[in-house]
Amino acid sequence: MLYVIFLLTLALLVVLGLTSLANGAGPAALAPVQKIVKPAADPLKGIVGVFGVIAVIWGSWNVIRFVVSIEGLRYGALSQLIGLVTCLVLVTVGVLAAYVSVAAFFGAPASGAGKFVDWFKKSFGNIESAVGLTALVLALWMLIEFILNQSGVYI
Repeated sequence: MLYVIFLLTLALLVVLGLTSLANGAGPAALAPVQKIVKPAADPLKGIVGVFGVIAVIWGSWNVIRFVVSIEGLRYGALSQLIGLVTCLVLVTVGVLAAYVSVAAFFGAPASGAGKFVDWFKKSFGNIESAVGLTALVLALWMLIEFILNQSGVYI
């Protein structure tokens, strides 16, 4: 089960990170990187909405799980805090990627949830490529940490 959870989170971070980095607005310094990543992200356009909705649900669940088990923060605090940041980034790129799907479902911006989604897109839309790059870096960190843990090295 651990492998399934790991692969789900890794896949969501990579797919949504790639699409957000390639298609999102952001700092001009990321423009050369966007040109390199765009060909890899173009085939994912059709499924990114589904991945985004799954990422929002999965990331929200993990944030709730973290808040409920905050007492265990003493042991492996750095790893747990990086996990919390990963879940928050996952929710952010999920909402940004699935904006159209989520907005249509909630009737944005007519309902309260639709207004929240619209506000979220406006707030984070300007840095979408930076959030996508952060998601890719966190995915790489997660992969390295997983490999080290399987080798008996715990961070």
